Amino acid sequence: MPLKTLFVPGPYDALSSRLKGALGPDANLSSLDYWTPSDKASQIAGRSDVLVLGPGAEAASELASADSGIRLVQFTGCHQPYEDVGTLQADGLTVTNAGPALAPFVAENTMELIDAALKSAGNSTPSNDLVVGIVGLGNVGIEVARRVHKMGARIVYHDIRTVQQGFAAEVGARRQSLDRVLLDSDVITVHVSDTPHTPEMIGDREFKLLKPGAVLVNSSLSSALDEDALIAALASGKVGAAALGVITPFPDNHQNPLLEHPSVVTDLDLATEREVALKAIAALVADNIKRFEVGEQPVGLIETIGFPGVGDPAFWSSHLAPRQTD
Repeated sequence: MPLKTLFVPGPYDALSSRLKGALGPDANLSSLDYWTPSDKASQIAGRSDVLVLGPGAEAASELASADSGIRLVQFTGCHQPYEDVGTLQADGLTVTNAGPALAPFVAENTMELIDAALKSAGNSTPSNDLVVGIVGLGNVGIEVARRVHKMGARIVYHDIRTVQQGFAAEVGARRQSLDRVLLDSDVITVHVSDTPHTPEMIGDREFKLLKPGAVLVNSSLSSALDEDALIAALASGKVGAAALGVITPFPDNHQNPLLEHPSVVTDLDLATEREVALKAIAALVADNIKRFEVGEQPVGLIETIGFPGVGDPAFWSSHLAPRQTD
């Protein structure tokens, strides 16, 4: 019998029909109109095996409580609050996201942003003379690295995790500390997840390490940048241009000054909401449910992020002190 699946859409749902189509007519699928705490929602969760959370419905992960029957939680985006993921994993649940399906679309958008930032900065350096620094070599960072490698640029990267075996050698990427990546790169592109180390991981100190006129691209989390420090770095010329796929919204109809900055390119139309991306997400979710049903490992498992290894300076960054021995 198919696993009982509960789908909670986000506030602007575009995934429901694609998910139903991917799961097929025999799926045991229930849906909530939108996530609001209620006895009905808890009762449905108590009878479900799988919880699928649409973009914007991440808070509904609390339905997978110790009292529910849920064993698999599938996020349909790339970014989830680390506290929520940690709680679910501590309760013994399998937790996955749609990173493997979304990565190619985000990577294509990132390459467009890199090109736009270089043009905005007036940088006409041949691609084979560029050094591209990738901060975060997860699902998206790997896809970006593949594309950067094809264009002939040299790749350096920083990540506190060990990346996919053999991949760095495949694309000629060299692992460095965050400081070294900032010092060496003509282009910095940020692809980080929500961890305790993410907020303002690139701030005033980090901007001062950049090559004069380097360009910055961020298509992951707006919180990764200190945006006031970015504005100052643009004014000083330390950052030649920035291209942003995410930006911090301002309250009360005030506009973020980066939106009108002459050296900032923004593209806030989410590549992950295009029809082809939605179908890829739905297909991944359907496949993961089938995998879980037969005892196979789903794809897109969310890793627990640890501290750097003892004595390994290649893991250290500006905001990560070396882990101490007991």
